[in-house]
Amino acid sequence: MKPAKGPGKAPARSKAGGKRKVVLPGRPYLAVIAGLVLAVSLGVLAMLLFGPFPPLPADHAARTAKGGHVRQPATAAVTQRQPSKPVREQAVAHAARPAALPFEEHLPGTDATPDGSQMRAKVEPAAPAAPATPLSPPAAGPAAQSPATPEETTKGPRMVVVIDDIGDNPVMARKIMELPFPVTLAILPDRPHTRTLAAEITAHGNETILHQPMQPISYPRVNPGPGALFTDMDTRRIQATVSENIAQLPHIVGINNHMGSAFTSDQAGMDAVMPVLKAHGLFFMDSVTSPTSAAAAAARKAGVHYYRRAVFLDNVRNIRTILGQLKTAERHALKHGHAIAIGHPYNETYEALLLWAKERDPHVTLVTLTELGPEF
Repeated sequence: MKPAKGPGKAPARSKAGGKRKVVLPGRPYLAVIAGLVLAVSLGVLAMLLFGPFPPLPADHAARTAKGGHVRQPATAAVTQRQPSKPVREQAVAHAARPAALPFEEHLPGTDATPDGSQMRAKVEPAAPAAPATPLSPPAAGPAAQSPATPEETTKGPRMVVVIDDIGDNPVMARKIMELPFPVTLAILPDRPHTRTLAAEITAHGNETILHQPMQPISYPRVNPGPGALFTDMDTRRIQATVSENIAQLPHIVGINNHMGSAFTSDQAGMDAVMPVLKAHGLFFMDSVTSPTSAAAAAARKAGVHYYRRAVFLDNVRNIRTILGQLKTAERHALKHGHAIAIGHPYNETYEALLLWAKERDPHVTLVTLTELGPEF
């Protein structure tokens, strides 16, 4: 007699050799679809946050293909450079740190004494060596003059206003030239109006310097522009690039860095730049876009006159904020005897400078960089 089926009874065993079917609860294909949707959403979010890396600038890509960027010394007098991290590796390491401004990078100005020292050593100018590449030296241009020492200029607190990024906007450059106090203009190389504006500014009587583009830590997301220096360049390429840029501006008295948070931190790179400046009788003004800048050590080693920025004026493009930064520069000059303030050819900066000209502290004298004199 067969056992009765019902509650509490064990299920009948399957026939020998039969396979038991396993049925998963729910609908597994829904979990698969949800996983795909999540993966696509994360990918879209990553693209929105970081975006694809732009291609290398045309001039840098061409130089890479041509020279291979194998670092070799240009002369026996220049220390051989050792390869640093590839540009792409640096870009990946700093991909999450884009520059605050699209074509410039800054560190906030401070009221601290640069390098902890207020004394500027009086350095006798050395006779310039032969230029690294043949140039047409100006017969009576300001570059032929040595920077003044503090004892030779006006006594008391002094301040310099430097306007960077000159070369793209002739109208604003001309307005800045007409300000009622001396302004030093830093001109970018290889721009549409680089040469014509340089000649016009010199004829007007304003002091000019080369605004040398250098690699930022955010490269290649942020492009320093044509004529730039990169940490993977060899010494010969660095010196040739600087010489080519100097040749476009025959009346400059020095150079400062455009961007350059990565390059100015590269001791070997800065060591390669300084002999060119020494040969042309030019100084280096550190815009201080990196707290680990090697510019001062390289300049001292090469015997190049050195300046250092104290305040950035227009990290925030607001007239009242820029006026506040100008007051900060005044306080720095009153406290330390000197201050260099860097701004840019923005409408807000120009309007702030016009207002400041009417209300600035009369105890602070506005001078040029050569009138101020170098730190060493």
